[in-house]
Amino acid sequence: MRLLAIAVVLVAALGVVATLQYRWIGDLAAGEEERARALRDVAARHFAGDVDREVADIAGAFQAATAAEVPARYREWTSIAHNPRLIEAVYIADENRIRRLDGDHFVDTTWPAALDPVRPLLKGPPEHRRPPLINSIPAVVLPLRPPEREGPPPPRPPWEMRGEMRPPPPPFEEDRRPPPPPEGPPRRPPPQRVIALISRHYLAQSLFPDLKRRYFGDEYDISIVNGKELIYRSTPQVFNAEISLPIFRLGPPDQPAWHLIVHRRGAALEDVVAASRRRNLLISSVVLALLAGSVVFLGVLARRADRQRKQQLEFVAGITHELNTPLAALTSAGQNLADGVVTDTPQVARYGSMIVKESRRLTDLVGQVLDFAGLQARGASSNRERVDVAAVIDEAIAQSNWIAEEKKVAIEKQVAGGLPPVDADAPSLTRAVQNLIANAVRHGGDGGWVRVRAAHEDGHVAITVEDRGCGITARDARHLFEPFYRGRDSQNVRGTGLGLTIVQQIARAHGGTISIDHRRAKGAAFTLRIPAEAAHV
Repeated sequence: MRLLAIAVVLVAALGVVATLQYRWIGDLAAGEEERARALRDVAARHFAGDVDREVADIAGAFQAATAAEVPARYREWTSIAHNPRLIEAVYIADENRIRRLDGDHFVDTTWPAALDPVRPLLKGPPEHRRPPLINSIPAVVLPLRPPEREGPPPPRPPWEMRGEMRPPPPPFEEDRRPPPPPEGPPRRPPPQRVIALISRHYLAQSLFPDLKRRYFGDEYDISIVNGKELIYRSTPQVFNAEISLPIFRLGPPDQPAWHLIVHRRGAALEDVVAASRRRNLLISSVVLALLAGSVVFLGVLARRADRQRKQQLEFVAGITHELNTPLAALTSAGQNLADGVVTDTPQVARYGSMIVKESRRLTDLVGQVLDFAGLQARGASSNRERVDVAAVIDEAIAQSNWIAEEKKVAIEKQVAGGLPPVDADAPSLTRAVQNLIANAVRHGGDGGWVRVRAAHEDGHVAITVEDRGCGITARDARHLFEPFYRGRDSQNVRGTGLGLTIVQQIARAHGGTISIDHRRAKGAAFTLRIPAEAAHV
């Protein structure tokens, strides 16, 4: 009852652990997926931020510059920029003229087709708050600051220099004034813009691949698109977007921004997390199964230990009874003979026969216990020699004749001719065969017949002892070779439960086996197989 209660508690504990572990693994998988998504999103934002930072640096380099300052501003930017090849060309343009920076000066050139989206911006006055980037090119377009007026300021009138007020004009001075200037403001040159053309080739061949390696490594693939136009893709394979983030965000909101598209290489993130969750569940299930198996195994061991404890107690009780019976008989017979109670010859002979029989039973009992203890202590015997199996069988039958006569059982011998010798310890092998014969006589002697057969089979000498008794049940067959085990139908048969255990240990010590024939409908048959000598195999 106590073992059952412990088993129930352990099973309940395993159930609680399994439930908690399932929840923990689910929470762990959700956290892992969230962390992976966060890392991916952070990498994408850093990627877009680095691209926008490069564009912002270009815009800052030419902010509020005059036409004369543009070459110096460009040289300064190239000296400090991380990617000086990002600018493909620098232009100054108005609605009528475009010039390209060549060294330290500008030269006239034809209008590039790539800069056509800039032309509409040149027809009106510059908008200083307009975003500097044109995404479709891409190019940074900024208004130039007009040059300051050259030369010294005009001289002030003498009365201003003296701090006096202007004197009133003499009479008729208004008639001598110069004519007024023509109507309308003075004509100004058209406003100019500086255009920094960003190199698409450098973006696709250098900047984007470098940023991809820095932030995504080999775990993700990316592509950069401008609307339907593909600018860059890290792999030739087409993939679906897991996340899409705009870049070149310094342009006007009415222009479509370039987009960074990210996709995890191989399986999708959800599939990877699900596979990891399944793997963790499998591992935890195996661990729980091992724990459950350990609980079951401990239960089996506990039951076996309890059974062996009971068997040992029964063995002690049985051996005490087995020893007490012959000792009492010997004591009684000896006392009667010593006291002269028995004087006639037939009675003395009968008492002598009883003393011999009980002494043999006592000797056999003590021998079995000593054999079991000796085999447990020393294992395989080292006294090996070439042994004739027929002689071993004859000796075993001779040692068993007394119990066969007592049970009125006939022992039949059937040994095949030309039986090869075996490499064995003769006394141990004899003890094994004698135990099989004694066991057959005790438990199958109701049939009045026991046969001992020996034959050469597949390199082994097979010794079979069979009887015509009631046979062996399936529930007993599994435990017959366990120490101290006695079958449920043999409670009334005298014995220690060690005979078959000793036979099995002797068989293993000689590299052989002992088996039961389960096909017999009645009676029992045990077969001891010992390897024959190599020269006779």
